[in-house]
Amino acid sequence: MPAVSEVRPVADPDREIARVGEVLLGQTRELMAVLGERAAAVVPEDLAPLRDAARELVDVAPSIVETWASEEHTPYQGHFATLGVAARRIPLRAAAMMRRALARTDPELCDTLGNLVREWCRQLEKSYDLRWVPVSVQTGLHVRSMLDTARLVCATGG
Repeated sequence: MPAVSEVRPVADPDREIARVGEVLLGQTRELMAVLGERAAAVVPEDLAPLRDAARELVDVAPSIVETWASEEHTPYQGHFATLGVAARRIPLRAAAMMRRALARTDPELCDTLGNLVREWCRQLEKSYDLRWVPVSVQTGLHVRSMLDTARLVCATGG
């Protein structure tokens, strides 16, 4: 995605942080409005981890926005593009997990969540020049990140 490597500065970093924060909180509120009381629905035991993880993503959204607002940010467009993608992916992932968790118990809500997921995917594609990254490349990135993290943790003894 070319936007994440853009090095031109943004005019108002605080406004950009507020904008991406509102995207995250706005979509999270939209998801919760769709779910209503069913956010805590009883689901089959094998799908409970999906429901719980989705609810956790929704629950941590405000603290993510607070963290973004309190940190010093580089003023480059690429940095804010990365945050913008994250702001859209968090509620998108939560909606997709809830859809899957409720698949056997609430087909009507699943259809509504499916529509929301498709709409948010279209918005993400429209906002950013997304490209397919093969699973093997993604996996390699994750493995290297885990190894780098382990080296850092072991080096600091922490």
